[in-house]
Amino acid sequence: MKKYTVFLQYLVLPVFLWSSTLIALAQVGSTPAELKTGASALNLERDYYFPANSRFSAAVPTPSQFFKRQIGHSHTRYDQILNYFQALAKSSNRVKIDTLGYTWEGRPLVVLKVSSPENISKADQIRQQHIETINRAKNNQAASATDQKGLVFLGFSVHGNESSAAEASILTAYYLAASEDPKVKEELDKAIFFVDPVRNPDGYDRYITWVNSNSAFPPNGSALDREHNEVWPGGRTNHYWFDLNRDWVNQVHPESKARVRYFQSWLPHFQGDFHEMGAASSFFFEPTKPEAQESPLVPKSTFQLNELFATYYAKALNEIGSFYFTKEQFDNINPTYGSTYPDHAGSLGILFEQASPRGLFQTTSNGDLTYPLAIRNHFRIALASITASVDHRDKLQDNQLKFFRSAFELAAKDPVKGYLVDLKYRDRTAANFKELLDQHQIQYAENTRDRKVDGKDFEKGSSIIIPTAQANYRLVKVIFDEAKEYVDSVFYDGSGNSIAYLYGFPYAGIKQDLDKGESNQPAAKVVAPAVSRSDYAYLVDWRQEGAPWFLSQLLQKGIIVKSSSSQFEVLDQGKPLAFDYGTLLIPVSGQSISADALFAVLQDLNKRGDIAITATTTGYSSKGIDLGSSGFKALKPQNALLLTGNGVSAYEAGEVWYAFERQLEQSLLRVNVEQFNRVNLDDYQVLVLVSGEYSALGKPAVDRIQAWVRKGGTLIAVGRTGEWLAEQKVASFKFQSARAERADAKEAKEGKEAKSKERYEYASAQGREGTKRIGGTYFNTEIDRTHPIGYGFTQKSKPVYRSHNLFVELGDQPYNNVAIYTKAPLLNGYASKENQKKLEGTASILVESSGSGSIVYFVEDPLFRGISFGNARSFFNAVFLGQTIQSGGRR
Repeated sequence: MKKYTVFLQYLVLPVFLWSSTLIALAQVGSTPAELKTGASALNLERDYYFPANSRFSAAVPTPSQFFKRQIGHSHTRYDQILNYFQALAKSSNRVKIDTLGYTWEGRPLVVLKVSSPENISKADQIRQQHIETINRAKNNQAASATDQKGLVFLGFSVHGNESSAAEASILTAYYLAASEDPKVKEELDKAIFFVDPVRNPDGYDRYITWVNSNSAFPPNGSALDREHNEVWPGGRTNHYWFDLNRDWVNQVHPESKARVRYFQSWLPHFQGDFHEMGAASSFFFEPTKPEAQESPLVPKSTFQLNELFATYYAKALNEIGSFYFTKEQFDNINPTYGSTYPDHAGSLGILFEQASPRGLFQTTSNGDLTYPLAIRNHFRIALASITASVDHRDKLQDNQLKFFRSAFELAAKDPVKGYLVDLKYRDRTAANFKELLDQHQIQYAENTRDRKVDGKDFEKGSSIIIPTAQANYRLVKVIFDEAKEYVDSVFYDGSGNSIAYLYGFPYAGIKQDLDKGESNQPAAKVVAPAVSRSDYAYLVDWRQEGAPWFLSQLLQKGIIVKSSSSQFEVLDQGKPLAFDYGTLLIPVSGQSISADALFAVLQDLNKRGDIAITATTTGYSSKGIDLGSSGFKALKPQNALLLTGNGVSAYEAGEVWYAFERQLEQSLLRVNVEQFNRVNLDDYQVLVLVSGEYSALGKPAVDRIQAWVRKGGTLIAVGRTGEWLAEQKVASFKFQSARAERADAKEAKEGKEAKSKERYEYASAQGREGTKRIGGTYFNTEIDRTHPIGYGFTQKSKPVYRSHNLFVELGDQPYNNVAIYTKAPLLNGYASKENQKKLEGTASILVESSGSGSIVYFVEDPLFRGISFGNARSFFNAVFLGQTIQSGGRR
């Protein structure tokens, strides 16, 4: 492993200040008075964390020897964890470290493998034997894992501010590396254990820096203390403020890609996923709520193993007097968590949630919650997972083999024999989607003939087939999830899981059996043809997914570009070539650079972005507007400003940042709300307000924004920000809830009888109210492809992911109701019949022209989790083509 470079200077409080205090805190029954006196000589490792009578090799440094303090007295930085793991590898022949990759900020992603010396020396051989056995099952052949080693993954702190898990990983690594207990040695002989200490190093170090810098002495247990309240955006998320525990399936970030690649290379039998939750809680382990919160794609035998392992967890926590709960709150339906992805990929995944002190200790309704207590609970659960996995190694191995063999049985019963996916014009989607399929070891093939299925065209060479008859059938069904019926109506997170709807490509299920040749044809990479030189002009069809990036690069270089407001055709070597709305025109004349220099720029972008560029020698179109028409609108560079900070959705702000920096490769100014008054708005053409609370702006700032829009600015608003804009009279958006209130007021005024009051059982509240909520569901909308915000879409149908109950009426400007919900809009996930009906005909994207500028309102998040390629196009259109929207519609 490369030597880790410390990126930040950390402020660590003197250890001696904490020692006596935290020792007292760690003791069962400590009182606030004892906390302040700190009267104790407790050794946390010997007397608190480790099981009684534990014996260790003196050759291996204990955590307290290495760190010169006890675990739990302060928070351990990521670089310190890595240095300790290196020390374990040097001092113990049971240990080897694998480097999986690097985070956005350059921190190494490491996993510590620990087993018997013999197993460590033969780790590659053990992996190969295991994969060969799995591959027999994946090929629907008989397979047996008798006498093979267990493979146990333990993953900690995917949310950076859930740090007790990372501290527990240190204790777990030491315990396995140094224990002289015969039982532990037996477990090491029967399995390889993988300790992944921090799954989100960037967010983790952001949090650790905060909490170590803001710890107080004596410790303050008030939830209001600064120590327990991080500054925005907090350490939960990664560099771009994404939740990595929602990225296991999506595969957007390097951390997730590295881990899934490593996971699939080993295919462990078990994966533990260690988290924290609110301070007022206790400890959660699975099972989840039977039936209602269990994925129908996962074999019942997997959930039965949850029940079996639960007896180990209950015993471990009973022994140390810790309280816990099961069968509530969390779910096993959504496949994109670290605990549920394994269930859908052939392993057993189990979630652990520990109440978090968010610091060294916090006073709660359950008493004083200490950092050492949280660490100990996680550590003891890790040991219980190890023991359970070894004791039931045969069951885990048998369940895994049956998982893959049963996939073919399920596929045989499935009326859908494969999925056709249209990737025409979607060069970036194609690359990302194929990479995702490869990461999850899902087989796919090139479509070798033109087809029409469900009224959709799938051309050979630009579409692929994904057969359902394959070992990872269940992951295929996750990607094309179309479920709408559920046992329960309350979900921890979203109920809809379709990746296909996020990608936004047309697809169709094939009902007839596939020929062997159809499912085995390798899918070739489609490369855009090399651009030819022109002394007249170049054209780029806006339907190409890379076109917004291409436009951004040209505008940043000061190159003149125009956008077509109509469709047209030109002759290319005698053949008609059709161009759609939004097509880019790059004239050769009038540029600030020579024709040769322009050609060189276009050659570079053609290669880097896989962009098809058509050279033309005439301005005459065989059909539609000519190249000299006023229907081509000149585009100016669009400098963008994003408001961030307290009250603003860090998830959505991070998605905008990621989109500009990674997808457009364009600079974005991120300004905290309280600094907005220092910004000269005239320097920016685009202002993005994601979901959030903007009351801190005040009336003068609101007036500035309103005036800026009228002068020609493009204001992009997302989600509930639309309500705030309407309240501030910046926009005139109307919401159905307000309409219902107006109707009730009118009835009351007219003396009509009020609705009869109702009575329900108190215990039914959660379920009854849960049915009213839309929490992570896919719906269908219809987009106007002739509107600048709809340019580039190849079909009217546009799926959206919705996680709120905003019902927005159509606007007063009829040409600017860009996207609306269709009839019977539900595509995937749960929504009550009432909510489905309420959504019909409501707005999904609205535009309001104001003076020379526009307000573009996305009712749903258009950049959801960085994988919403279908909806990202409309956002990029708002950024670059919002300047072309004319009051009253197109003229």
